[in-house]
Amino acid sequence: LHMGNIFMKYGITEKQLKLFNFIKNYINENTISPSYEEMKMGVGLKSKCSVSARIKQLQKRGWLKKLPGKNRSIQVIKI
Repeated sequence: LHMGNIFMKYGITEKQLKLFNFIKNYINENTISPSYEEMKMGVGLKSKCSVSARIKQLQKRGWLKKLPGKNRSIQVIKI
């Protein structure tokens, strides 16, 4: 799918969707959410700051939920 089509279909960017799918698959396989370092490596980002920004956007759009102050507390809302 083209970038614009992904955004129009899902309401998130291609990079956000890639991270979301990584998190969803990781939780399915490990029963806990990945660390920021694992997410960074898993989707080929250069910094954990980039991971954090994408997670915040996914939370804002209702795709993920994260418990404040807790490590590995990301929950998938959309399937």
